[in-house]
Amino acid sequence: MSNLCRLVFSQIYMLPTSKASTRSNYQQSAQVDRSKLSDLKLMSLIVVVGCLMFLPALGATGILNTTDAYYAEAAREMLNRGDFITPYLNYEPYYFKPILTYWVIIASYLTFGINTFASRLPSALSCIATSLAIFSLTKAFIGRRAALMAALALLSMPLVSVVGHVSIPDTPLLLLTTVSSLLLLGALIRGDSKGLIPAYACLGLAMLSKGPLALAFVGACVGGFLLVSSRSLDHFKQRLLSLKPILAVAVSLLVALPWFAAVHLSSNGAFTQFFFIQQNFGRLSGQFQSHNNPAWFYVPYLAGGFLPWLPMLLSAPVILRPRFEKRLSDSPRVQMTVASLCWLFGTLGLLLVSSSKVAHYLLPIASPIAILSGLYFDAVLKLGRRRFVLWVAPVMVLACVGGLFAFPRLFENEGQLQTLASVFVSLLIVGYTAYGAFIYKSQMRLGVALLFAWSLLDCGLLVPVAIQQTYRRANEEFVSLVKQASKDKNSVIAVRANDSATAAFYAGKKIYEIEGPLDCKKIVDTTQGPHYFIFDDKTNSLLQPFIPGSPRVISTDGKWNLILVENDAASSSSN
Repeated sequence: MSNLCRLVFSQIYMLPTSKASTRSNYQQSAQVDRSKLSDLKLMSLIVVVGCLMFLPALGATGILNTTDAYYAEAAREMLNRGDFITPYLNYEPYYFKPILTYWVIIASYLTFGINTFASRLPSALSCIATSLAIFSLTKAFIGRRAALMAALALLSMPLVSVVGHVSIPDTPLLLLTTVSSLLLLGALIRGDSKGLIPAYACLGLAMLSKGPLALAFVGACVGGFLLVSSRSLDHFKQRLLSLKPILAVAVSLLVALPWFAAVHLSSNGAFTQFFFIQQNFGRLSGQFQSHNNPAWFYVPYLAGGFLPWLPMLLSAPVILRPRFEKRLSDSPRVQMTVASLCWLFGTLGLLLVSSSKVAHYLLPIASPIAILSGLYFDAVLKLGRRRFVLWVAPVMVLACVGGLFAFPRLFENEGQLQTLASVFVSLLIVGYTAYGAFIYKSQMRLGVALLFAWSLLDCGLLVPVAIQQTYRRANEEFVSLVKQASKDKNSVIAVRANDSATAAFYAGKKIYEIEGPLDCKKIVDTTQGPHYFIFDDKTNSLLQPFIPGSPRVISTDGKWNLILVENDAASSSSN
């Protein structure tokens, strides 16, 4: 990682702001060739950084949580069933999300085998591809250096780094909506239609990733930009028609509709009813109580998930200053700035309106934040105004010092986790202090390059270690007992409903779900054993009295208990 940081540091420090002017055709041709080589070099750098950030520890842990389990297990069951139309989870139809995420995980399973590395690889590659897309599709408008810093800012966001290590449909959604939005914005800024078909194809794939929500995110970006940048109603209509709405409908439906029609027929309309009516409308209106949170729920995730880039953008209005009185067509850079602001606030507005709020729902705003960060730091380096970026260093250092004092309360009785958090926060203090020192001495390029390199280093080291600790605290003991119970091919395994997907992934068979005390007796009476129940200490004390027969704890691991119904054990031995 240290060599990687030096490479990132040197690229940001040495990369010129703009291409040098040339006079002869020969010089222009040579300059174009050099630019292509430079672009290839920078894209290779982004890929190398992304691979080092995500791939080394991608499969180092088992299933992390229920979200990680849902998609890893559903894809495994679809592959085993040979049914690539209807998603299944715990051997029952599962209609919560469209098909694209399962398809890409299945492709990964076929290539690398059924394991957690393969289940998470599509998420990691989606994050890397998103950073590549940001660089490739914005450099013509904002410059090579700003585009490179935007791509690296995305990779170094803690939220992006975390979701890139988990099986989740939000990462393909991020990639596809980013590509679609940037292609459509490019068409509006350049005034040509070369990218429209790929943009609408990506939009159709995004709908296969997470449904009609993709339309809302792309619409908030492109529609907001059209409203803000159009000079009149006629100009708005003209630019809207230039995007060829009929082509948009045709291409996106051509990509998405076949699967939606196929799953509608195969499920006799059950998927359509559940996904479009209950799932999408239900989340928007607040019917899913487990995800209902107030608007301020996102505040800590906005501050921490996009550190340090979003806090730094508080100074962006002073530096960027998009001038609306000037014709936007005169400056592609200004247009991309305005478009990114519309993208950020439009998407955030949609997320705040919805009653359903979960931390990773913020992922779609990562791309506009990254682009604005690249624009911001590029402008800072051009203008040399250190006061607008110097304030971040003491603020971040004080926040980190406050965290050191808060850790004893946050991680009470978790000495190892407290030590780990303290070490990494201390590294952040060192990095922000060095950044502040360079900026204070007016060594702007050194300071900014160090900030990017240090942010990448922190995420590249902290996130995999934190995920490893999370797995050890949450699921490692549980997985051990599931593997023990599943050694008997005839065993019936029952767990709490939230743990069933994780158990099914390791047991390779249907897991019975306990949602209440009566389920314990029902499972024993309606199935042939031996019966195994896996509960944590708290659940065990509540539910063990409701298990019929003579339940006995035969193994424990941490807080988890493996319980065998004694009657089944006796009957099994007599046979």
